[in-house]
Amino acid sequence: MARPVSWLPRLPALARSATESVRSHYTCSDIERLFNIQPRSAQKLMNLLPTVRIGKSQLVEREALASFLGRLAEAEDPGSALAAIRAEGKPPVVRRKLRELVQRDLSADASSLPPNVHLEPGTLAISFTTVEELAASLWSLATLLEEDLEGFAERYESLAEVDTGESAEKEAEQADAAYIREWLAEQS
Repeated sequence: MARPVSWLPRLPALARSATESVRSHYTCSDIERLFNIQPRSAQKLMNLLPTVRIGKSQLVEREALASFLGRLAEAEDPGSALAAIRAEGKPPVVRRKLRELVQRDLSADASSLPPNVHLEPGTLAISFTTVEELAASLWSLATLLEEDLEGFAERYESLAEVDTGESAEKEAEQADAAYIREWLAEQS
């Protein structure tokens, strides 16, 4: 008789965790931690899922893991459903490029920022619905700041801060002029 699968009783919590996760991909060690299983069991589980190869790493997309766990959670007998999935064999490796991992085609000007980034002098607002969208917006903003920090500062620094700096300078000049007038008055 085969050993019972240790993580099947926690299936609803695992499905919810994968569905609500902010990570886009899972490595074998991530599967070990999530399912609380040994490395060999994690490797066997990854062999049941469609994987993406990035360099030498083999990853499971969050959506694929959530779909797998959802399929098991919906089954009347999750153990039998898992046995059926094992009988189907390994799904093919997904061979598409993940362009979001490194963007190299960004131009460094304020017009290249995504439409969800709103800039006004002294104010920055980023609206987003997913963490990936937030990360892409922050990456665009960081690229702009790296390429043209001075231009960005000239355009978006708060006018109140600039005026405060200029008014402090004017006050210092006025104080110097008053001191010089007093000194000249004393000399005559």
